[in-house]
Amino acid sequence: MKATNKRVGKSYFNLLFVILVAFDLVVTILNWSSLRIVSKPLILLSLLLYFGIVGRKLEKRMYRFMLLALFFSWIGDLLLLFEDPSGTYFILGLLSFLLAHFCYLLVFIRKWNATPPPNFRTVIIALFIYGGTLLYILKDGIGTLLFPVTLYVMAILFMATTAYRRYGSVGSGSFRLVFFGALFFIASDSVLAFEKFMMPVPWAPVFVMATYAAAQYMIVDGILLVAHTPR
Repeated sequence: MKATNKRVGKSYFNLLFVILVAFDLVVTILNWSSLRIVSKPLILLSLLLYFGIVGRKLEKRMYRFMLLALFFSWIGDLLLLFEDPSGTYFILGLLSFLLAHFCYLLVFIRKWNATPPPNFRTVIIALFIYGGTLLYILKDGIGTLLFPVTLYVMAILFMATTAYRRYGSVGSGSFRLVFFGALFFIASDSVLAFEKFMMPVPWAPVFVMATYAAAQYMIVDGILLVAHTPR
Protein backbone atom coordinates (compact mmCIF):
# COMPACT_ATOMS: atom_id res chain seq x y z
CA MET A 1 0.00 0.00 0.00
CA LYS A 2 2.84 2.41 0.88
CA ALA A 3 4.58 1.69 -2.42
CA THR A 4 1.33 2.38 -4.28
CA ASN A 5 0.85 5.67 -2.42
CA LYS A 6 4.41 6.69 -3.28
CA ARG A 7 3.85 5.97 -6.98
CA VAL A 8 0.60 7.94 -6.95
CA GLY A 9 2.29 10.82 -5.12
CA LYS A 10 5.13 10.84 -7.63
CA SER A 11 2.67 10.77 -10.53
CA TYR A 12 0.86 13.81 -9.14
CA PHE A 13 4.12 15.65 -8.63
CA ASN A 14 5.32 14.78 -12.14
CA LEU A 15 2.12 16.23 -13.55
CA LEU A 16 2.47 19.37 -11.43
CA PHE A 17 6.13 19.77 -12.43
CA VAL A 18 5.35 19.41 -16.15
CA ILE A 19 2.55 21.99 -15.82
CA LEU A 20 4.84 24.46 -14.02
CA VAL A 21 7.61 24.04 -16.61
CA ALA A 22 5.14 24.35 -19.51
CA PHE A 23 3.62 27.45 -17.90
CA ASP A 24 7.04 29.07 -17.57
CA LEU A 25 7.93 28.22 -21.18
CA VAL A 26 4.69 29.82 -22.41
CA VAL A 27 5.38 32.90 -20.28
CA THR A 28 8.92 33.01 -21.71
CA ILE A 29 7.73 32.70 -25.32
CA LEU A 30 5.13 35.43 -24.84
CA ASN A 31 7.70 37.60 -23.05
CA TRP A 32 5.50 38.27 -20.04
CA SER A 33 8.38 39.43 -17.87
CA SER A 34 6.23 40.51 -14.92
CA LEU A 35 4.59 37.07 -14.71
CA ARG A 36 7.93 35.28 -15.10
CA ILE A 37 8.94 36.54 -11.66
CA VAL A 38 6.37 34.02 -10.42
CA SER A 39 6.54 31.23 -13.02
CA LYS A 40 10.30 30.62 -13.01
CA PRO A 41 10.92 30.34 -9.23
CA LEU A 42 7.96 27.96 -8.84
CA ILE A 43 9.82 25.24 -10.78
CA LEU A 44 12.68 24.84 -8.31
CA LEU A 45 10.50 25.64 -5.32
CA SER A 46 8.24 22.70 -6.18
CA LEU A 47 11.24 20.40 -6.64
CA LEU A 48 12.78 21.59 -3.37
CA LEU A 49 9.58 20.94 -1.42
CA TYR A 50 9.05 17.57 -3.10
CA PHE A 51 12.57 16.40 -2.33
CA GLY A 52 12.34 17.78 1.21
CA ILE A 53 9.35 15.51 1.87
CA VAL A 54 10.23 12.40 -0.16
CA GLY A 55 13.97 12.36 0.47
CA ARG A 56 13.90 12.27 4.27
CA LYS A 57 15.00 8.63 4.37
CA LEU A 58 18.23 9.41 2.57
CA GLU A 59 21.51 9.37 4.43
CA LYS A 60 21.55 12.65 6.39
CA ARG A 61 24.51 14.39 4.75
CA MET A 62 23.29 13.50 1.28
CA TYR A 63 19.82 14.81 2.15
CA ARG A 64 21.13 18.09 3.57
CA PHE A 65 23.52 18.79 0.70
CA MET A 66 20.75 18.06 -1.81
CA LEU A 67 18.46 20.53 -0.05
CA LEU A 68 21.26 23.11 -0.12
CA ALA A 69 21.92 22.48 -3.81
CA LEU A 70 18.25 22.99 -4.66
CA PHE A 71 18.01 26.03 -2.38
CA PHE A 72 21.06 27.72 -3.96
CA SER A 73 19.65 26.90 -7.41
CA TRP A 74 16.36 28.53 -6.44
CA ILE A 75 18.19 31.64 -5.21
CA GLY A 76 20.19 31.68 -8.46
CA ASP A 77 16.96 31.51 -10.47
CA LEU A 78 15.60 34.51 -8.59
CA LEU A 79 18.77 36.57 -9.02
CA LEU A 80 19.09 35.88 -12.75
CA LEU A 81 15.59 37.23 -13.30
CA PHE A 82 16.98 40.71 -12.72
CA GLU A 83 19.37 42.48 -15.04
CA ASP A 84 21.33 45.58 -14.11
CA PRO A 85 24.09 47.51 -15.93
CA SER A 86 26.68 46.65 -13.28
CA GLY A 87 26.08 42.90 -13.66
CA THR A 88 25.76 42.49 -9.88
CA TYR A 89 22.73 40.19 -10.08
CA PHE A 90 24.44 38.05 -12.69
CA ILE A 91 27.55 37.65 -10.52
CA LEU A 92 25.44 36.81 -7.46
CA GLY A 93 23.39 34.34 -9.51
CA LEU A 94 26.59 32.76 -10.81
CA LEU A 95 27.85 32.45 -7.24
CA SER A 96 24.60 30.83 -6.12
CA PHE A 97 24.80 28.21 -8.87
CA LEU A 98 28.48 27.66 -8.15
CA LEU A 99 27.50 26.82 -4.55
CA ALA A 100 24.72 24.58 -5.87
CA HIS A 101 27.20 22.62 -8.02
CA PHE A 102 29.57 22.32 -5.08
CA CYS A 103 26.73 20.86 -2.98
CA TYR A 104 25.81 18.45 -5.79
CA LEU A 105 29.46 17.43 -5.98
CA LEU A 106 29.41 16.64 -2.25
CA VAL A 107 26.25 14.56 -2.76
CA PHE A 108 27.69 12.59 -5.68
CA ILE A 109 31.00 11.96 -3.94
CA ARG A 110 29.10 10.09 -1.22
CA LYS A 111 28.75 7.30 -3.78
CA TRP A 112 32.20 7.71 -5.33
CA ASN A 113 33.43 4.50 -6.91
CA ALA A 114 36.99 3.76 -5.77
CA THR A 115 37.53 1.81 -8.98
CA PRO A 116 37.58 4.06 -12.07
CA PRO A 117 34.56 3.21 -14.26
CA PRO A 118 34.91 2.27 -17.95
CA ASN A 119 36.06 5.16 -20.18
CA PHE A 120 36.49 7.41 -17.15
CA ARG A 121 39.54 9.21 -18.55
CA THR A 122 37.93 9.60 -21.96
CA VAL A 123 34.77 11.11 -20.50
CA ILE A 124 36.67 13.51 -18.23
CA ILE A 125 39.05 14.61 -20.99
CA ALA A 126 36.08 15.19 -23.32
CA LEU A 127 34.27 17.25 -20.67
CA PHE A 128 37.26 19.49 -19.96
CA ILE A 129 38.13 19.91 -23.65
CA TYR A 130 34.55 21.01 -24.19
CA GLY A 131 34.70 23.45 -21.26
CA GLY A 132 38.05 24.86 -22.37
CA THR A 133 36.86 25.28 -25.96
CA LEU A 134 33.70 27.03 -24.80
CA LEU A 135 35.69 29.49 -22.69
CA TYR A 136 38.12 30.14 -25.56
CA ILE A 137 35.29 30.88 -28.00
CA LEU A 138 33.48 33.18 -25.57
CA LYS A 139 36.45 34.86 -23.87
CA ASP A 140 36.26 38.15 -25.78
CA GLY A 141 32.58 38.59 -24.96
CA ILE A 142 33.05 37.56 -21.33
CA GLY A 143 35.56 40.35 -20.74
CA THR A 144 36.04 41.26 -17.07
CA LEU A 145 33.85 38.35 -15.97
CA LEU A 146 36.37 35.80 -17.27
CA PHE A 147 37.58 34.72 -13.82
CA PRO A 148 34.16 34.07 -12.18
CA VAL A 149 32.84 32.43 -15.37
CA THR A 150 35.93 30.20 -15.59
CA LEU A 151 35.48 29.26 -11.93
CA TYR A 152 31.86 28.39 -12.62
CA VAL A 153 32.75 26.26 -15.66
CA MET A 154 35.30 24.35 -13.58
CA ALA A 155 32.68 23.75 -10.87
CA ILE A 156 30.07 22.34 -13.25
CA LEU A 157 32.67 20.13 -14.96
CA PHE A 158 33.83 18.71 -11.63
CA MET A 159 30.18 18.16 -10.73
CA ALA A 160 29.70 16.14 -13.92
CA THR A 161 32.93 14.26 -13.19
CA THR A 162 31.70 13.11 -9.78
CA ALA A 163 28.34 12.22 -11.33
CA TYR A 164 30.10 9.88 -13.76
CA ARG A 165 32.30 8.41 -11.03
CA ARG A 166 29.15 7.01 -9.35
CA TYR A 167 29.05 4.35 -12.07
CA GLY A 168 29.10 0.90 -10.49
CA SER A 169 28.45 2.11 -6.94
CA VAL A 170 24.75 2.87 -7.52
CA GLY A 171 22.04 1.28 -9.63
CA SER A 172 22.12 1.89 -13.37
CA GLY A 173 18.91 3.93 -13.22
CA SER A 174 20.29 6.31 -10.60
CA PHE A 175 23.59 6.62 -12.45
CA ARG A 176 22.01 7.43 -15.81
CA LEU A 177 19.56 9.97 -14.41
CA VAL A 178 22.19 11.87 -12.44
CA PHE A 179 24.90 11.82 -15.11
CA PHE A 180 22.59 12.81 -17.94
CA GLY A 181 21.09 15.42 -15.64
CA ALA A 182 24.59 16.87 -15.24
CA LEU A 183 25.03 16.88 -19.04
CA PHE A 184 21.67 18.63 -19.49
CA PHE A 185 22.87 21.24 -16.98
CA ILE A 186 26.01 21.81 -19.07
CA ALA A 187 23.94 22.06 -22.27
CA SER A 188 21.59 24.59 -20.67
CA ASP A 189 24.42 26.77 -19.37
CA SER A 190 26.29 26.57 -22.67
CA VAL A 191 23.38 28.01 -24.64
CA LEU A 192 22.85 30.63 -21.93
CA ALA A 193 26.52 31.62 -22.20
CA PHE A 194 26.38 31.90 -26.00
CA GLU A 195 23.25 34.02 -25.75
CA LYS A 196 24.74 36.34 -23.14
CA PHE A 197 28.35 36.66 -24.27
CA MET A 198 28.43 36.04 -28.02
CA MET A 199 25.29 36.23 -30.15
CA PRO A 200 21.53 35.67 -30.14
CA VAL A 201 20.53 32.01 -30.30
CA PRO A 202 17.09 31.15 -31.78
CA TRP A 203 14.68 30.00 -29.06
CA ALA A 204 17.52 30.15 -26.53
CA PRO A 205 15.38 31.01 -23.45
CA VAL A 206 13.05 28.09 -24.17
CA PHE A 207 15.91 25.63 -24.69
CA VAL A 208 17.73 26.90 -21.59
CA MET A 209 14.74 26.50 -19.28
CA ALA A 210 13.59 23.17 -20.75
CA THR A 211 17.03 21.57 -20.35
CA TYR A 212 17.61 23.22 -16.97
CA ALA A 213 14.31 21.96 -15.55
CA ALA A 214 14.99 18.49 -16.97
CA ALA A 215 18.49 18.52 -15.46
CA GLN A 216 17.29 19.40 -11.98
CA TYR A 217 14.46 16.87 -12.10
CA MET A 218 16.74 14.06 -13.34
CA ILE A 219 19.31 14.71 -10.63
CA VAL A 220 16.65 14.72 -7.90
CA ASP A 221 14.97 11.59 -9.26
CA GLY A 222 18.32 9.82 -9.61
CA ILE A 223 19.35 10.60 -6.05
CA LEU A 224 16.00 9.38 -4.73
CA LEU A 225 16.72 6.01 -6.38
CA VAL A 226 19.90 5.56 -4.36
CA ALA A 227 19.98 2.77 -1.76
CA HIS A 228 19.84 4.87 1.40
CA THR A 229 22.80 3.44 3.23
CA PRO A 230 25.67 5.48 4.72
CA ARG A 231 29.09 4.90 3.28
